[in-house]
Amino acid sequence: MKTCIIIGAGGRGKDAYAPYIKKSGIMKIVGVVEPDDKKREDFKKEYAVSEEMCFSDYHDFFQKGRLADSVIICTQDRMHTEPAKLAIECGYHIMLEKPVSPVETEIDELEELVKDYDKVFITGYVLRYTPFIIKIKELLDSGAIGKIMTMQLNENEGFWHHAHSYVRGPWSNSKTSSPLIVAKSCHDFDLMLYLIGSKCTGVSSYGSNGYFTPENAPGDVPMRCTDGCSFADTCKYNAVKLYTEGKASYFVHKFECGEDKDAIIEALKTNEYGRCIYRCGNDVCDHQVASLVFENGATAVFTVSAFSLDNTRTIKLMGTEGEIGGCMEKGEIVLKRFADMTEEHFRVTHDGTKHCGGDSGIMRHFAELLERESVKNDLSVFESHRMAFAAERARNNGK
Repeated sequence: MKTCIIIGAGGRGKDAYAPYIKKSGIMKIVGVVEPDDKKREDFKKEYAVSEEMCFSDYHDFFQKGRLADSVIICTQDRMHTEPAKLAIECGYHIMLEKPVSPVETEIDELEELVKDYDKVFITGYVLRYTPFIIKIKELLDSGAIGKIMTMQLNENEGFWHHAHSYVRGPWSNSKTSSPLIVAKSCHDFDLMLYLIGSKCTGVSSYGSNGYFTPENAPGDVPMRCTDGCSFADTCKYNAVKLYTEGKASYFVHKFECGEDKDAIIEALKTNEYGRCIYRCGNDVCDHQVASLVFENGATAVFTVSAFSLDNTRTIKLMGTEGEIGGCMEKGEIVLKRFADMTEEHFRVTHDGTKHCGGDSGIMRHFAELLERESVKNDLSVFESHRMAFAAERARNNGK
């Protein structure tokens, strides 16, 4: 069995990939690198990792040379590049969480290192590996709608999800993390490249952080939702409601306080997620749109928005012979053919892992590549990042 080491035992490493690896047995987890003592100790116990294979600093880890077949790098966005470079020096097979980097020059640097690398290097573009996208790609490759002319892709974040991650959470500041369209949506640009199958030649973009500001507060609000806000009963962003009984309870495990309501409220009194949504000082977009043109003449429109009830993706592909539309989270796909005016409906299901089965899908793919000793360096991942950076420049510069 091939072996892997998780670098970064947080939301992706500990909560998304490691549980599936353990449950499926597709690889064996033999080490962990995590600076947080509690997280590292918890991971060690859960996955029976020996003490000598637990590291608090990835520099110390990489100084030991190659200790396993592969590494799965799930550090914070601005800590992706250096461990990836060190992993290449050691000769590991690599799965690097997206975004590859929030710094465009580092994208260029990594691409140079990867293009001739004789090991596996893939990026956490989990959407490619969902049954939903696999089915759509199958229909496109069969010629079901002829030549793709237009693509529409909507990333509906969910008001509660955006509030958690991009207003109160660690991706709220583009200077310490990355712009929303890079952090959240680089794999949506990957989907455009993947499905349209042509290089992007131009992009325009518009958007702003227009809502989550002090000016839009309902009145005189305290710094924290736990400080006796007089608008608590009517505010949809009330942290106490969202985390104890609302959709954001999905994220409570990150507080490491258990699920007791009183314990959650106590945590909100001091952690970043208890802050008033209008007083967080975030600078990332809460809505953005990008229009793109490709070498083959196809065009695409992408929208990411905080202002939706559910966290969903919807897609529409319009071709010369028909159109395909669908909702990823519902697993619904509709094919409409022009020639005979017929419709065909498909329902795809997944195994319940995050990103509609994409998390397990990418881990299976990674394990299969390791088993075959394949070399796979998909350079299109760097192109999709450049598309996202270009969209952000276009938004900022009006060009």
